[in-house]
Amino acid sequence: MLLSLSSPVYAAAPKPGTACKKVGQTSTSAGIKYTCVKSGKKLVWNKGVALKKAEPAPAPSPETKVEIKNLLASDPRITLISGLTALDTCKTEDKTPDQHYGGVLKHRNGFPRPSETVYGKKLGKMLIIPMGFNDLPFRFEKIQRGQVFSSDLDLLNETIPYIKESFQKLSAGRFELVIDVLPQSEWWAIDADNPLSGVWGVDNFSTISDVINKHKSSFKFDDYDTFAFITGNGMPGQSGLGSAQASFGLKVKNSKTGTINAILLAGGITNTTLWVHELGHSLFSFEDLYLFSEAQSQTSGTLRKSDMDVPNKWDLMANSSRGLGLLEWNRLLMGWLYENEVRCLSDQKSSTHYLTDADTTTDPKLLTINLAPGVTLAAEVRPGSGSEKGLLLYLINTYVGHGEGPILTQNSVLTKGQSKSMLGWQFTVIDSNDDGVLFEAIKTDIDKFVPPPPKPADNNPGQPTSPIRVTRGDIVPTGSLQGRATWNVTGHESYRLYVTDVVDFQKVYFETGYVNDSRNPLVIDIKGLVCKKEFRTMTEFFTEKNGKGERLVMPSFQLRDLPCP
Repeated sequence: MLLSLSSPVYAAAPKPGTACKKVGQTSTSAGIKYTCVKSGKKLVWNKGVALKKAEPAPAPSPETKVEIKNLLASDPRITLISGLTALDTCKTEDKTPDQHYGGVLKHRNGFPRPSETVYGKKLGKMLIIPMGFNDLPFRFEKIQRGQVFSSDLDLLNETIPYIKESFQKLSAGRFELVIDVLPQSEWWAIDADNPLSGVWGVDNFSTISDVINKHKSSFKFDDYDTFAFITGNGMPGQSGLGSAQASFGLKVKNSKTGTINAILLAGGITNTTLWVHELGHSLFSFEDLYLFSEAQSQTSGTLRKSDMDVPNKWDLMANSSRGLGLLEWNRLLMGWLYENEVRCLSDQKSSTHYLTDADTTTDPKLLTINLAPGVTLAAEVRPGSGSEKGLLLYLINTYVGHGEGPILTQNSVLTKGQSKSMLGWQFTVIDSNDDGVLFEAIKTDIDKFVPPPPKPADNNPGQPTSPIRVTRGDIVPTGSLQGRATWNVTGHESYRLYVTDVVDFQKVYFETGYVNDSRNPLVIDIKGLVCKKEFRTMTEFFTEKNGKGERLVMPSFQLRDLPCP
């Protein structure tokens, strides 16, 4: 094959007096323009004329930016800082603290913050420990599970960036969570079947402690703020899945402090908000803001007052299935609010405030009113009607313990022109815009809050003082339209199990009636169900025969989407 290489041809610069071909023809070279002219009978190039250099085009003038000033934030009616109460007054202590080893009190819903939290720190560290059991491996190879073809490791690696992003977003960039995963060669491969329970209320951390003592007694629990014990997602309908728990101050041997903070996810490793909820416990010692009584019965009625309820709509510590969000009070407990972003009142007769929910500014975001030691009335900004903001009012009552409703919020926000009287204070929204709310707070002493005497905290939900002890429970499908409940339970003489619709509790699909049986383990076959439906299974244990004596209720939502025949 013959290759031909050609070079570009350039025209030579004309020389004055040399021949050209056409009158008026021009040629430009080296900044000089030559013209073909007639000289006698000949056509020749003239001497040429130097060309003026083109002036550079003028640079475009910068676009004038019109700064839109937030007039509400600088409203002259806003009460000056000098007219407020010192913030320490509103940093109330928790009147129902937990008592840990050595009698140390942990103020979970107040101040001072426990020293083991990452309160006020810019960075926290978590180590994820994948655990594999004989019947529940943590898979690194891809398998088909329902509609998903993936491995547990893939699912975990896909979820970790979302967990980190969630903390960045919730903290407005003021906190970063560093997440490490134990190398695959060091995963915990336990030569036993999965001992965990998927039923709410069963303490799985005592089981984790047993696993550590029996199989991983030399593991060093240091250098991390929290640890995450996780299992694989398993197969659809597999037992021992569905539990998510946290422990603040779990006693272990191989730790410099003798304790660790930890979370457990038995399956469900792709649920980002569930991770954040449990890490709220283990990193910040948060209380659960949902009602344990409702978690047991899965009712959702309002609490105490028709216009107030636990903050299901506003905070992921109350409901981890409603999306990412935290009350500003919890962000204060995390150290994610600057002091100038919180305003405090106590006995001021009248005051005016501007609050915003914009993360791009350090304008105030939370108003706190000290009603009594351990009791705070709070206000913050939430979306209102249209694009304008509204004012959310809520009560932080630390005389109320973990899982009993320590924070109650209004079910709706106040918008422009609306007023609300609450616990001795009158709130009126004067104005609002896309950024925040301007409002007035007047002390009225009408319906003034009277704190009740404190009562001991119940830190073991589900089975606090009952002689009935449940150490494991699972309710799983066993085929078409049937399932099986298996309980490791002691202290009972009879039981009753029934299956209902998850919404209409009056619609019962299966019921055993009261059965006198004290066996352990207890196995109950469930029949007569329907396909493609989610069920609520309630198991009641009694200390006496025929359904009498003390009762312990264990709910489960593990039965769902049974295959059709």
